[in-house]
Amino acid sequence: MRGLFGLGGITLVLIVAGPLLLEIIKKDSGYILISIGNKTIESSFWVGVLLVLFIAIVAYYIVKLIKIILRSFGVSFSFFANAKSRQYSRRTQRGLIHYIEGNWRAAKNDLLSVAKHSDQPLVHYLAAAHSAHELGDAEESQRLLALAEEKAPANELAVLLSQAKMQLADHKYEKSLASLQRALSVAPSHPVVLDLLRENYIRLQDWPALIELLPLLKSSKQYSREAFSSLQIKSYQSYLGALSQQVGDADGEEKIWAAWESIPKPLRQSPELLSTFATILLKLAQYDRLEPLLRRVLKKQWSAELLEAYGLTRYSAPSEQLLVAEQWSREHPGDAALLLALARISMRNELWGKARNYYESSLQLRPQPTAYAELAALMAQLGDHRRSTELYQKGLLLTTQKH
Repeated sequence: MRGLFGLGGITLVLIVAGPLLLEIIKKDSGYILISIGNKTIESSFWVGVLLVLFIAIVAYYIVKLIKIILRSFGVSFSFFANAKSRQYSRRTQRGLIHYIEGNWRAAKNDLLSVAKHSDQPLVHYLAAAHSAHELGDAEESQRLLALAEEKAPANELAVLLSQAKMQLADHKYEKSLASLQRALSVAPSHPVVLDLLRENYIRLQDWPALIELLPLLKSSKQYSREAFSSLQIKSYQSYLGALSQQVGDADGEEKIWAAWESIPKPLRQSPELLSTFATILLKLAQYDRLEPLLRRVLKKQWSAELLEAYGLTRYSAPSEQLLVAEQWSREHPGDAALLLALARISMRNELWGKARNYYESSLQLRPQPTAYAELAALMAQLGDHRRSTELYQKGLLLTTQKH
């Protein structure tokens, strides 16, 4: 049936176009001269055209006949197609090996040479885009990413993640964040999207945004319990630290306390986070609010860092503070950090002899440059300048040894 329609179509064309073609031939028959060695062939142009058409038609049917004969003997013509496919596969493999090895130019050239022949070109274009990025060609990298998105619109997430990673590597944090926000709308719980957002917020020092992201990071289950706990603590430490830099009045100090109260209660028991908060309150001279907090926490969990902060807290009732610390010394004898705290509290109570004894006991257990310097200042105050000089020298020597 298809043959009949084809033949009918050709006949119709000849009927319509035939008279017009004959008229053209009559007006200008043209001329062809072919010279081969000493022989020449002369013909009109139209005879030459008909001869070429005749040869092409004959050649087509000869090839078709040969294929029919060969197929009857079981010969498959898919061999040629498979050979081409194997060639593309080898080039893809070679390009990916170059990519893994970091041979960016070779990787880009190999992968692009076969991308247009692949039915799934996404990997080729993405790897080539990354290679261009590594070569410093940002414009080419963006062009290839756009091409990847055009050729594989269903894989928008892969393109956005690749783009965000490159922008992050180039310190273009705002652009990277924009790409990741788009990616988040496509895949709200994708672990890689969430982790890249975490990295972006850290680079931008956007601690409130990072804290807001924490529940999603936890639900992504990509962190161990210890790693996530560490991330939480560091996020809140950075948040409190940044907030403390903005404090300039009493209202600002209340904001610090409000921020502290907003932290989940279990985290507020963390010695690391408490130590950060205590350091901030010491700088703000909020001693009377800090002392009860530290006292309450130290009853439950012992910490050298918190004892350091307690010793530096200039509580308005130093005698009461000393009684509390001395009670702890009966429960925790021989604790160097507690002995140093006792020495400092004794100094504020103007108990010079007791302070000296506590300093010396602390230094025997754990020599520290600051403790040497403080005891040296006390000895100078008591008039023992020779001993004061010796202590300063020991502290200086210890400092140089540490460096």
